[in-house]
Amino acid sequence: MKKYIYFLAPLLAVLGCKDNAGWSGMEFVKVQDSIQAPYDIAIDMEFANGKNPERQKVANIINAKLQDTFLEKVDTTNLPSSLKEYINKLCDTYKAEDEEFHLNRFDHLSGHFEYGLNGVINYILTEDYFGGGAHPTSNTTILCFNEDTGELITTDRLVVDSCRHKLMDKLTTRLMENVGAPDIDSLRSLGYLDMSNMFISDNFKLGADSISFLYNPYDIAPYALGSTTISFAYDELKGIIIINN
Repeated sequence: MKKYIYFLAPLLAVLGCKDNAGWSGMEFVKVQDSIQAPYDIAIDMEFANGKNPERQKVANIINAKLQDTFLEKVDTTNLPSSLKEYINKLCDTYKAEDEEFHLNRFDHLSGHFEYGLNGVINYILTEDYFGGGAHPTSNTTILCFNEDTGELITTDRLVVDSCRHKLMDKLTTRLMENVGAPDIDSLRSLGYLDMSNMFISDNFKLGADSISFLYNPYDIAPYALGSTTISFAYDELKGIIIINN
């Protein structure tokens, strides 16, 4: 078993933290673990670290959400143990399944923070996975956090409830513009929205100047078309989304 485990403290200088004046009192630390046998499993994730007790409280809230979402475990006092435990659980699950299927599996998780809209930090995690079938899959999950509280920003808070249908119409129209489809039938003939209706993706990134909604393969299009990103300048969604505070 080949393992790379880095503890948050006291090895911050060794790991090389990402820091930015735009997010006062916080830095980001890379934590990794991997094995190559009996399965190829690798985790490479950034976590938050506060530079003072008050900011560490916010970091713990963010880290707990990252673990709960991606690692099915919450232990902010020992992040490397969460990675190791998740890998061990995956191995146990795969062994039980492979008694019948004997699959050549791999599962790679890679997550990092990105600064965006003032007061917001985006976390982007991509999972590349193969567990049998015609091809591997790659899915991306985006989480947006409030800088001051660590609270997760969701579409329930972001989108004005009475405007959800208006936003879905705008998403459809922008998608047609992006792929050069003059109408909905042409869009469907390309493979988009052929087996599903448009929806407001929970995978959205609040960038400095625009909001981007990400759709993974199979969400609104077949695997062959890959992932789809639909973006708007904030001014285009005035009255539809709430970005103040």
